[in-house]
Amino acid sequence: MATNEKVSSIHEKACSASRRLFYRRQFLLSREPVHELVDWRHFQINKYFLYVHPDLQVTQIEDSRRSVVLVGSLFDPTQPDLDNNEILEKIYGSSASLGEWFLLVKRYVGSYVFLYVDAKDAVIFHDALGIREVYYTTIYNRIVCGSQPNFVANFAKPEINPTKNPLVIDFYENYFREYSWIGDETYYEGVKHLLPNHYLDLDQRKARRYWPNEAIKALSVEAAVAESCYLLQGAMRAIVHRHPAMMAVTAGTDSRTLLAASRGIEKSVYFFINNERRDCRHPDVSVPKRMFKAIGLPFHVHEVPNSVDDEFRQIFLNNVFFATERILPTIYNVYFKEHSGKVNILGTGEIGRTRFGRDPKHINSYRLAYKMGYGDCRYAVEKCEHILAELLPVARKFGIYVLTLFHWEQNKGNRWVVGNSESDIAIEEIDPFDSHRLYEVLLGVDKRYCSYTSNILFEEMIRYMWPHLLLWPINPPYTLRDRIIWLLGRVGILEPLKEIKYQMDYGRYRYTAWRAGLGIR
Repeated sequence: MATNEKVSSIHEKACSASRRLFYRRQFLLSREPVHELVDWRHFQINKYFLYVHPDLQVTQIEDSRRSVVLVGSLFDPTQPDLDNNEILEKIYGSSASLGEWFLLVKRYVGSYVFLYVDAKDAVIFHDALGIREVYYTTIYNRIVCGSQPNFVANFAKPEINPTKNPLVIDFYENYFREYSWIGDETYYEGVKHLLPNHYLDLDQRKARRYWPNEAIKALSVEAAVAESCYLLQGAMRAIVHRHPAMMAVTAGTDSRTLLAASRGIEKSVYFFINNERRDCRHPDVSVPKRMFKAIGLPFHVHEVPNSVDDEFRQIFLNNVFFATERILPTIYNVYFKEHSGKVNILGTGEIGRTRFGRDPKHINSYRLAYKMGYGDCRYAVEKCEHILAELLPVARKFGIYVLTLFHWEQNKGNRWVVGNSESDIAIEEIDPFDSHRLYEVLLGVDKRYCSYTSNILFEEMIRYMWPHLLLWPINPPYTLRDRIIWLLGRVGILEPLKEIKYQMDYGRYRYTAWRAGLGIR
C-alpha cells in the first residue's frame, strides 16, 4: 500500500510537471472567463480577462484613470538596477496618454506585452521585435488574443477553423518554408498576427501602426557609436543584475558586439556555443574558442545529443504553431535539462545593417517576395503588393528604407520570432538590441557605414567597447561557396551579379504572369 501511494505521488508530480510545460510562458486575453485556465494567474481589467502562464512574469499598475499590465520583462539601460515594478511606476508617473506611453517605452529593452486600458483607449502591443508574440481574432469571439494562433483557436468560442482561402492553403502546403510567413494572416480563419511596430485596438479588433512616429535623425558614426554602446552596455548590466545569464558567441557580428558590451560583467555570463552539426573547424566553433582562450574566460562547447523525451516532443510541437524539430534537441538537452534557470541573451542588430540592402530606384511587390524566397508564389507577391502600398509612404515620410522596414516587420516579425517562441518551453530569452530607441540610433547613420557584410558602424562599436576582440575575424569564409562569395564581394561584383539574377527571375515571372493573364506591377 505504501509503495502504491509512493508510485501514485511520483506519477502526480510528473503529470503536474508536464502540465506546466503546456503553453509555457504564454498568455490569453478574453472577453469572458476561461475556466480551463483557472490554475494560471488571471486578472480582470475593465471588461477583459487576462490569463498568464505561471512562469511568465506579470506586473500591474492602476488607478481610477487607467490600468496597465506588463506581461514579460522590461529592462532600463540607463538605470540597470530597476525591476519591472519600478520601471512601470516610472513610465506611469511620466505619461498621461497612450501616445506618451509609446514615446517613453522606446528606450527600454525586453520581451513583453503591454495591456493598456483607459477611458479612451484599450490596446495591446509588444516589444520592438515582437518577440513576445500576439495573435488576435478579427471577428467577435470570447478570445481576443493570445501568444499563438493554435492556442487562440483551442479556446475559441465560437469555434475557429482553418482558412478556406485557396491561395493561403496553396502557400502553406506548397511554398511555405523556414517559418517565413508573409503578411499578417494565419492558417486560421479570422486570426491575424500582430506585427512589430503595431498595436492592437481591442475594441475594434484592428492593428494600427504606432512606429515610426518621428523622422529618423541623422547621426555621425561617432555619435551613434557612443549612444548605442551606452544602451547596449546598460541593457547587458540590467539583465545580469536581475538574472543568471548565458549567451551564445559565434563568429558573427551581433554576438561579437554583445560580447564587447559585456565587458566589466563578463564573469557573470555563461558563454557557449551549441555545436549543431558543425565540425570543430567551423568558424562558429573555432573562432570563439580561440578568442575566449586569449581573453581568459571560460567558453563551453555544447555537443548536442539527438535524443528527446517523447512527451516533451509532443508538448513542444503543440505549443507553437510553426514549431519543428529543427532545434528541438538543443532546446531539450541544453536549455531545458541543463540551463532552465538562466536567461538566454541573444542579439539581433541586423536592422542596423541593411540586411535586405538599399532600396532600388523602382521597387515593386515582386522584389519584396523575392527577398523572402517566394518570388514564384502568386500569394506572396499579391500580399507584398498590399504591404508595399502601406510601407512606401511611411518609409518616405520618416526616412527609412522600405526594405529595412519590410525586413524588420516581415522577416524578423514573422520568421525570426518563431525560434524564441519555441524556446519558451525551456528558457526565457532576451535581446539587448530589442529597443526602438536603439534601432533609431542605428538607422540614423549614413548607409555607407551600414552594409550587411562589412559594417563599419558595428566594427566601431566593438572597438569602442572592447577593441581587443577585433583581433579575430568576423564571419570568415569557410566553405568553397563562402570563399567565392567573399571574393566576388571584395572585387565589387557580387551585388551587380545578384541584381542580374534578380532581373532574370523577375522577367521570367512577368512572362509567366502574362501567359496566365495576370497583372504584375
